[in-house]
Amino acid sequence: MRDKIAEILDLIKINKFKEAKIKCDSIKKHFDESLEFLHIYGFIFFSLNNYEKAIEQWEKAIKINPKFVDGLNNLGNAFFRKGKFDEAINYLNKALSLRPNFFETYYTLSDIFYQKGIYDNALKNINEALNLKPGHLPTIKSKLAILLKMNMKKEYLKFLEKVIPQHPKETELYYKKAQVFSELGMNTSSINTYKTILMIDPEYPFVLGNVVEDKLVNCDWKGLDRDINEIKNKVFKNKEIASPMLLAKLFDSPEILFKASKIWIQQFDLDNNNQIDTRILEINTKIKIGYFSADFRDHPVGHLIVKMLETHDKSKYEIYGFYLGRRHDENDIFHSRIKKAFTKFYDVSSMSNEEIISLSRNLKIHIAIDLMAHTGGHEHRYAIFQSKLAPIQINFLGYPGTSGSDKVDYIIADKTVIPEKNKKFFSEKIIYLPHSYQPSEKDRVISEKKFTKQILNLPKDDFIFCCFNTINKILPNIVKLWAEILNHVPKSVLWLLSDNDDAKKNLKIEFEKKKIDPKRIIFGTKVPITEHLKRIKFADLFLDTFPYNAHTSCSDSIWAGLPILTLEGDSFQSRVASSLLKTTGLIELVAKNEKEYLNKAVHIAKNREYLNQLKNKLLTSKDNNPLFDNKSFTHNIEKAYRIVFEKHINEKDLEDVYL
Repeated sequence: MRDKIAEILDLIKINKFKEAKIKCDSIKKHFDESLEFLHIYGFIFFSLNNYEKAIEQWEKAIKINPKFVDGLNNLGNAFFRKGKFDEAINYLNKALSLRPNFFETYYTLSDIFYQKGIYDNALKNINEALNLKPGHLPTIKSKLAILLKMNMKKEYLKFLEKVIPQHPKETELYYKKAQVFSELGMNTSSINTYKTILMIDPEYPFVLGNVVEDKLVNCDWKGLDRDINEIKNKVFKNKEIASPMLLAKLFDSPEILFKASKIWIQQFDLDNNNQIDTRILEINTKIKIGYFSADFRDHPVGHLIVKMLETHDKSKYEIYGFYLGRRHDENDIFHSRIKKAFTKFYDVSSMSNEEIISLSRNLKIHIAIDLMAHTGGHEHRYAIFQSKLAPIQINFLGYPGTSGSDKVDYIIADKTVIPEKNKKFFSEKIIYLPHSYQPSEKDRVISEKKFTKQILNLPKDDFIFCCFNTINKILPNIVKLWAEILNHVPKSVLWLLSDNDDAKKNLKIEFEKKKIDPKRIIFGTKVPITEHLKRIKFADLFLDTFPYNAHTSCSDSIWAGLPILTLEGDSFQSRVASSLLKTTGLIELVAKNEKEYLNKAVHIAKNREYLNQLKNKLLTSKDNNPLFDNKSFTHNIEKAYRIVFEKHINEKDLEDVYL
């Protein structure tokens, strides 16, 4: 019989578990009291993912010997795989009481506590595992994941400084380090770390894109043209080179953005179980809509969508919020309003992707709305949409472009942001809303704080151009154009927003190269939206960026009565301001090329009466502006949801929806 055991062990060594099980089945009656056999038999069942049978064998084993440490540890692993965490912890702690230096047990305990969201215990156990195996790479990566979840970024960097010398060729560790440098605003350190990766592995995915992203944050454009050309060439070679969000800032090309999105989504693991139970769909049922975002807070997406969520017809629709983010202040009014607007609100930030998918399916969500797509940095969970959260999935608002995925059915747009000729560059079918695709809010709170030009460091009599977009949307081509405008209007300044000293210094240098006195470039700081809406009135004309337009900041400016001049491109992100201005009835502020943009800006700056006409038009039309008609917007989007819902239950092919 020992020969039979030896044969089984040989089969296990070459991963032939089915054959090993057959041999075990044939001799089990002779070894039912054998600790060794039961241990092996349980391992085979475990390897075949039959955890119930594995547990059965190992429970027999520990009845024979209650101090059988490997059996106790294995039972912990099996219960963990079944999602029975408390039973797993119980057995693993018993194993540790008998063998305090059991590396595998500490490792599994850490994983369990991580899954439960008890990160302090996860960290404690992973540290014990590292004490036993200090250089073990999977354990190092597990600790990094825990530290990131706990937002312990300084400890994260300190730990990386310690372990990278142990694994000097492990590029993933450098990549993680560079990402955290970037999140902390240490962009120079981030760029240098990315350069180290490229020296080790020139083809490491997405590194060059991250280098360029950090350059844009600092307005450090050395070698930018070369970088942009390399990124473009590699996108057309289907290389993993940059995120779609970065490329939207660099290229006015729906073709490039479509290709980049399809490349980007390949990194996300797919759950093959994509079958959604269509029996949950009945024609007369309340439609269950799930909104998924990390931006249900004081954030541009939160600002835009809050009133729409509050306006939903709760008699016909159940709306569910799935909050993916961790960041919101205790007194965040937007988070509070959004949370109350939902039928039910779930904070899923600590859940695994699998748990979020399971929750959505168990709630029988009919339509899942992705409010992020390729935005959100570490907080986005794009993989959950790749695994199908609901029978119908829709890309909306957060990312201005295609998801690139055949798992997302529709994108919400309008006829300006996605012209008919560009539909071929979208993986989704288009839901065309009337007017603009972007919701907004008419009744807003404004700060009572007192502002003057002196307080804002603005000149008393000069014409004040401004741009309130994030600084990383500003590219060399737009600075060149702005410099020409400032040269044509000598008594003028440009008012920008940034808290980044490096970016401010670099931008002033760029303007000085173009013969613009750096004193004419004035930087304001970021302030709460209630204060920002108050200070907007001190500007005369908003000069938009290109190719990534003002989006929420354009809506804010229109609401506040500040004219915004935009340069309309060919891509979604370069046509958003055009959409908002056309809806407002100010098509005269949409330029088709750089020359027209320059001429319009100069003409407005030199004709105060015309400027006042534009401002008056904005203010007097607010009550009738479709942008701020929340009731009509919500009615239209609900109508779209009903149409795609009925198409699905009637098993009709996907097609564009025109409202």
